[in-house]
Amino acid sequence: MSRTRRLLQGITLLVAGALALVVLLRSPEFAHGQQLGEGMQRTGVVGIANDIERKLFWSLICTCGCPRETLGTCTCGTAHERRDQLRAALASGLSIEAIQAAYAERYGPEALAVPPNKGSQRLLYLFPLGAIVVGAGIVIATLRRWKRRSDEAGAAGEQRSPKGVVPGARDDYDDKLDEELKSLDREDREDR
Repeated sequence: MSRTRRLLQGITLLVAGALALVVLLRSPEFAHGQQLGEGMQRTGVVGIANDIERKLFWSLICTCGCPRETLGTCTCGTAHERRDQLRAALASGLSIEAIQAAYAERYGPEALAVPPNKGSQRLLYLFPLGAIVVGAGIVIATLRRWKRRSDEAGAAGEQRSPKGVVPGARDDYDDKLDEELKSLDREDREDR
């Protein structure tokens, strides 16, 4: 990668980080020093009587301002009221799917813990698969580029070596070096 390209990438990352910081500092939660759900009355415990209630409560989000908690975990007063309403709907004979559809219609599709797999919502399920395919493509392209550069460097190295010299073959220098090492070993043994 060229020096100019690395410099441009660094500048781009710096600008993106600065923009993210500006957006964070201008957000109302940061400006007021208040987190989502702060100042709410959160008391009591979540009472779940059976598996049907557990499945239903864990599939719906409390939309009162809690930090995106399900009705299965939120302990605010709004969540207690909504659980009572959902229990009444279950008692009247409605199915879990019908209750979820009514809840999503009333509070919006973001009130579902898991978006439905239909219509434009399918993009939410396809996006991770697309990201995996793109990531794998980038990895494969990078590995191929590295392999090609390695092959080119190896070919260039073979071209630079003197003609007649075979890599790995012994020459007079190797023989002389072996003789010197043997003589040093003999001297070392004699000194002991």
